[in-house]
Amino acid sequence: MIGNDGFSMFLDKTFAFLAEGISWILENIFSVIFFNHTVALLAFFIFINLIAIILVKKDKEFAQAGTRRVRESTLLIVALVGGGFGEYYAMYKYKHKTLHKKFLYGVPISIMLNMMMLTYSLTLTLLA
Repeated sequence: MIGNDGFSMFLDKTFAFLAEGISWILENIFSVIFFNHTVALLAFFIFINLIAIILVKKDKEFAQAGTRRVRESTLLIVALVGGGFGEYYAMYKYKHKTLHKKFLYGVPISIMLNMMMLTYSLTLTLLA
């Protein structure tokens, strides 16, 4: 049987090995994603749109339960920084915020701004 000192040394070596392995995996993933500007931008848009869908769904659930809600300003900011497509999809999928003028006009405007930003960024990447 291993004594306390031997067991703690075993745990230290195990955790160090796991931390080194996780660090290596994350380093390789980030080097692939951020090496290419286009891939990084695409990953960001996918991530922020998933966040937008989750926020709208959670707000709908909170509204039905009568509990604390997600702020409208939070939903609009997420749409503006890139989550417009996901938020627009979630608004109609979950039938939530579809009659509010802020969302009826704000989300499509944010989609247009997102598309302009994405087009400009990708054009600069292709010309470089």
